[in-house]
Amino acid sequence: MKHIVPAGAPYGIIGGGKASKHLQAYFRLLKTPCIVWRRNSGQNPETALKNCKKVFLLIKDSEIEPFITKNPFLKTKTLLHFSGSLSSRRAIGIHPFMPLAARTLSLARYRRIPFALEPGSPPLKKLVPEFKNPFFRIRKGQKALYHALCVLGANLPVILWRKALKELNKKFRIPRKYIFNYFRAALDNFDRDPSAGLSGPLERKDTKTVRANLKALRGDPFREIYAAFAGIYRNGTNESGNRNCKNLPPPLFLKEGLGKRL
Repeated sequence: MKHIVPAGAPYGIIGGGKASKHLQAYFRLLKTPCIVWRRNSGQNPETALKNCKKVFLLIKDSEIEPFITKNPFLKTKTLLHFSGSLSSRRAIGIHPFMPLAARTLSLARYRRIPFALEPGSPPLKKLVPEFKNPFFRIRKGQKALYHALCVLGANLPVILWRKALKELNKKFRIPRKYIFNYFRAALDNFDRDPSAGLSGPLERKDTKTVRANLKALRGDPFREIYAAFAGIYRNGTNESGNRNCKNLPPPLFLKEGLGKRL
């Protein structure tokens, strides 16, 4: 068990992953004491966290409810979790609206992170008085969609960046700094004007180039992803997921058979 401060700390943290690491860092910067318990601790959680009034359950979503059931002592605590999709009657969700990487942040950056709470739960300052962060609320029935959009917007692009970074650097010997600048330029374009941030053959409706791209990716699993994005864009699916096909030509690369063998 890792003691960040002596016993009697007001906050307990269950888990040792990225979320736990960031919460520990935030508390440390705030000079707020906490105790961390992990599964490989030599002490049982009840003993370790007996003096903690509030406990963060920073473990897998699927493990939160079973862990609470297995540890009845938690019924006397205020329980919180960081899950963006889970709704629980026994633990309050406060989802940090920020992708958390391995590197910890500065106090100023931690304080800017918004949190997503459910309607009916106490305001953030009541749950964690040390947090002065902004927050918003997501209805219980909308949390799964909310979290899916978070993954779609912040997690899945990383898979594409990794693919492009590896291939451009390895196959074409393009320096990594050039590739990162390329990615940053795309994000800057989006930041300046999301509705006009797209460039390249999809934005130009250049079906000849799209077909050539798909041909070049034949045998690559990412060809399916490219084709799916191109199909969605060319079929007129807007940012809200609604179709508006009236003014757009048909997706020629699919019509001509290049998308049928996915």
